[in-house]
Amino acid sequence: MRYLPWILPLLLLFSRAAADITVLCIGVAFLFKSYQSKHWAWTNQTWFKLNLLFWLYLLCVNAPLSIDSADSFMHAIFYLRWPLFAAAVAYWLLKDKKFQQHFLIALMLVCVFVLLDTSLQYITGTDLFGHTKPSPTRLTGPYSRPIPGIMMLRVLFIVLLITVIVPSLATATRRIFVTLSVLCTGLLFMLITGERMALMLYFTGSVVVFMGLVLDQKMHKAKVLLGFAFILGLFALAILFNPEMAERSVYSIVSKLMQFMDSDYGLVFRAAIAAWQENLMIGSGFHTYQLACERLGLLPQLGMACSHPHNLYLQIGAETGVIGLVLFFGLVVSIYFSALVQPIKTKQWFIACVSFTILSVSFWPLIGGISILNNGVAALVWLGVGWALSISTCAVAKP
Repeated sequence: MRYLPWILPLLLLFSRAAADITVLCIGVAFLFKSYQSKHWAWTNQTWFKLNLLFWLYLLCVNAPLSIDSADSFMHAIFYLRWPLFAAAVAYWLLKDKKFQQHFLIALMLVCVFVLLDTSLQYITGTDLFGHTKPSPTRLTGPYSRPIPGIMMLRVLFIVLLITVIVPSLATATRRIFVTLSVLCTGLLFMLITGERMALMLYFTGSVVVFMGLVLDQKMHKAKVLLGFAFILGLFALAILFNPEMAERSVYSIVSKLMQFMDSDYGLVFRAAIAAWQENLMIGSGFHTYQLACERLGLLPQLGMACSHPHNLYLQIGAETGVIGLVLFFGLVVSIYFSALVQPIKTKQWFIACVSFTILSVSFWPLIGGISILNNGVAALVWLGVGWALSISTCAVAKP
């Protein structure tokens, strides 16, 4: 236990197989620990009960009626590892404040490494492991695919809470400095990766965190505003002096949004809606979207491959129908409520805004991008859920 918080970021951030094994092992260990101590109070949490209800729906209704029952049933069985992992993080693994500190320090060091390695690839064309740029405007960093932005998006906001957990960083000046430094570094990093969705989400999340910082540091509002203005100015300069990357990461976003329905995202969304309409209430079956899309010939006829709908709720709807979508949306709302009610009640606005951002970069309905049902990304998503639930217990009334 004492070493796991130190190595958890390494296990979750660099290998899909390692992340999946880690999530499963921690979940099983948590069940065994709960059995030994006869401590099952965590199962009474509303968000976990709703996850169980969604899981039972997948097993007992959705999978038997799936277009590929065996595959749906197998993936439905293992769905429970995600909420179980989040519960383990929140109520066991990172419940202790010392373990939280160890985890955050380790996570910060891993993030620094990924940022430096990816930046090296941006400057020289090759990272420390010999990975080369897949294109002039995309980067892989230490990964085999161009995903460093979306991976860091899931964890950089978690790093911000180091100013809550580590007492020496909790002073007003240090919290402002650390928060604005992370926001600035992350924003520039998202720009150079060429990952448009990661940049949009990080920028939006930064605005929410900035609002929380202003509410948290009312006596130092001028410093916060000046610091955020400096970040925006630096970002504008970065766009100005790198027109090729700016075209990819910024200007193309505006163009895509203006012609969204005819863009690649629009076509993928329309295909997901068409697949969903084939079985509106039950869906095609959990983890069967690609098969359903191919059978209907929705994207191949447009010269595009069927992979995933690039939107969580369209995927849940297409695969599990209206019933599954309602259940899933209910459990997401319950997670938000469980994580945010205490910091809002005690007016800990910084914790509330950071936790809201951690959850929203994965669960916000309008998000398009890589599927969070993918095992590599899902590990970080449910880590964020567990962390947001854990940190809510640190929200205590101000003296």
